[in-house]
Amino acid sequence: MHVRQNFFDRMVAAVSPERGARRFAARAALTAATSMTAGLPISPGGQVTGQGGYYGGQSDRRQTRGWAAKLRTPNQDAAKRDTLIARSRHAAMNIPLGTAAVERPIDFTVGSGLMAIPEIDGAAVGLSDEDAAALNRQIAKDYDDYMSSTDPDAERGTTGYGLQEIVMRGVLESGDIVPLRCWADDQLGRTHFTAWKLVEADWIVSPLGHVEGKPLNSTGNVCTDGVEVDGYNAPVAVHVLKKAPDGAFGGRYARTAGDTVRIPIWGEKSGLPSAVLIMSKRRGGQTRGIPVLAPVLEILRQVSDLTDAELFAAVMTAMLAIVYKSPGAGSMPEADYGAESEEARMVSGGGAYTGDGSDRGGNIRMEAGSVLEIDSESEVDVKSPGRPNPAFDPFFLGMVRQLSAATKVPYEILLLHFTASYSASRGALEVFYLTYVMPKREWLSSMWCQVGYSCWLHEQVVRGVYKMPGFLTNATRRVAWSRARHRGDGKITLDPAREAKALEVYEAHAWSTGAQITAGLNGGDYDSNVTVRASEHKRFVDGGLPIPNAKGGGNETAPSDQKEEQE
Repeated sequence: MHVRQNFFDRMVAAVSPERGARRFAARAALTAATSMTAGLPISPGGQVTGQGGYYGGQSDRRQTRGWAAKLRTPNQDAAKRDTLIARSRHAAMNIPLGTAAVERPIDFTVGSGLMAIPEIDGAAVGLSDEDAAALNRQIAKDYDDYMSSTDPDAERGTTGYGLQEIVMRGVLESGDIVPLRCWADDQLGRTHFTAWKLVEADWIVSPLGHVEGKPLNSTGNVCTDGVEVDGYNAPVAVHVLKKAPDGAFGGRYARTAGDTVRIPIWGEKSGLPSAVLIMSKRRGGQTRGIPVLAPVLEILRQVSDLTDAELFAAVMTAMLAIVYKSPGAGSMPEADYGAESEEARMVSGGGAYTGDGSDRGGNIRMEAGSVLEIDSESEVDVKSPGRPNPAFDPFFLGMVRQLSAATKVPYEILLLHFTASYSASRGALEVFYLTYVMPKREWLSSMWCQVGYSCWLHEQVVRGVYKMPGFLTNATRRVAWSRARHRGDGKITLDPAREAKALEVYEAHAWSTGAQITAGLNGGDYDSNVTVRASEHKRFVDGGLPIPNAKGGGNETAPSDQKEEQE
């Protein structure tokens, strides 16, 4: 901002130019500071009226006139969670596309399991790099033994890596899942006592008579759909049904007073989580998760009905039947259009086909090689369904692409249909890994894998397996001792030779490290590979065998005695 001399500035400058210069500089600095804190020279304002400039917000257009959308809170939008969960599970069980939309992300994200790689902060806990590396290797081995056993599962039905798969499936199908930490020292055959009991989403309900979204009388905390939150909307407890929510036969829909138990999220003495609410949060203030198939359930059902109809029409087209006319024969029975039985039948006289062959005289079933008799004066009008329908496949793929866009799974991966070019297939895989697999692995690692690892490590320290000073008394040092990353399976390789050449360039220019490349290829450990490879190389040299990687990553090295003979 421009500052000009006023009358007093000129008077002071005439008497003492030095003081006049200081006065003018001080005025200029004061004016500049005032302009920075005084805000914009133009004050905001103006009444906001009218339909707005975005067509999507206008209601006087023909395209949006019937679009009735309302503003709701995240929990209000999830008011029909029970129905969404039931339909999502049904789609995952009975609709092939729904099954693929749930199972494919699990296959690529979890795969054989996310393995913990301890990374103790040696500088923070007072360990040298060598001691920290040695302890990391020992902990990694012990934890892998634990995860490969059934000790992590309180039900002893799967391994710790299997729990990762179940947890992610529960989040995708039902929106969320709650593992409860147990100390299973009463189970025989255990070497570790830290275990987890998985509680599915429909077990988490509010106490009987509670109004959803209102404070509980006993605590003052707000409870919504069985999750109790504090003033920051952070979960502090979950309310779990004591009996299985088995629909109309009891449990969820035959509620009684006191049929839930309150489980705190955090243990007061240990500081460890007693329950872990695992969900994919989409909006601020959201208390419970939403099934991943919720936005596409309607289209899934319609695509399933269309597929069933096309399949049935194709089967009917393949049937060969002979219809002959005979004087005095009975008329054709009438179809029972209201029947919902899985048997494709036509029923005469209102009777139902039992399937035991006792009432076949009153039924006509379309079967291959059927011979039907009708009266000579009756007419037969057979409508050809014209199958296979050439328009079905393009339409089906169009629906699959919509499903893929909503679930973030490319349709090539959803259908495992890699028939396009190498570039297109590789592009689909890369996009899937960058936009879904890698973020989901980080999410699963932080929400579940690291929690399980920290609780297991706490048990080992308490039992004296590892000596970690400050672990039980200092939260900062506990974090430093518990640092770890979780590594998953590698990417799919469509053209190993071409991709290996590209990786050589990446490593040569330091755009990627050997450890990163190894983890991306097969989820392996680079340092371990170097150790094992050195041992293999030595065995080849000692045995006088040709070096197998002469044209690969290393140089051909002949045994020392062979070099002497060549010289």
